[in-house]
Amino acid sequence: MEWLTDPWTSEIMRRAFAEAIVMGAVAGALGCFVLVRGLGFLGESVAHTLILGVVIAFLLGGPVALGAVGAAAGTVALSSLLAADRRFSVDVSMGVLLPSCFGLGVTLIALTDGYRARLEDTLFGAILGVTDLDLALAAAVALVAAATLLLAGKELALVSFDRPMAQAMGYRVGLLDLLLFALVTLAAVVALRAVGNVLLTAMLLGPALSARLLTRTWWPMVATAAALGTLAGVLGLYWSWSSAVGGGAAIVLVVATMFVLVAAGRAAVAVTRVAR
Repeated sequence: MEWLTDPWTSEIMRRAFAEAIVMGAVAGALGCFVLVRGLGFLGESVAHTLILGVVIAFLLGGPVALGAVGAAAGTVALSSLLAADRRFSVDVSMGVLLPSCFGLGVTLIALTDGYRARLEDTLFGAILGVTDLDLALAAAVALVAAATLLLAGKELALVSFDRPMAQAMGYRVGLLDLLLFALVTLAAVVALRAVGNVLLTAMLLGPALSARLLTRTWWPMVATAAALGTLAGVLGLYWSWSSAVGGGAAIVLVVATMFVLVAAGRAAVAVTRVAR
């Protein structure tokens, strides 16, 4: 019982648990859309473009979260302008923005002294340093994501599974693409604090991959992925509390372990059925 309750006696850990729970649920749910659409590159791209906003926040002495939000808004705006041309899709526009924003961010870092240590927190996460602003931002993103899925979830799912059908039914596919992109970007802003830039893609795809093996229909898959993301966040922080492993790395390793166990279980069930 002490192993279960001791982490919750720390204010720092309670904040970290809150951030991990929200981040895991949002990233897990939205990761299902990313997985089905084959947009794994999108999560990686968004994570890299946010670096520029984080670096600018460092230079100006402002909150990292606000810098990431500013970069996210700029990324969505620029991507929508590029994607407005029918010759370019959202992922193509991100392919243009990624090297530009990331390159500029790295250049600013190289020209500035004293910010490299803080940049490590951005690359690999600093969930134990969560602030009130970070928690408020995470809660706001969770509410926006939940409301969007409630109001436009069916349309987003239709575009993900049958894009021609969605077009034939008169849905504005480009607008739905942009909406999904905006949601993934907001999720990236939250996950940036928890697991960092480098490990972000694992949080988007890992729970979704496991959920896909465990479920047969769409919305149970989304709910399962959100639950697995939340569980990974909690278990990862327990591991970090009891060892020298960083919080972000521990969470991602739990996600990977979950997938291995689920895949092994499915394989064992398949072999058993064949044997029968």
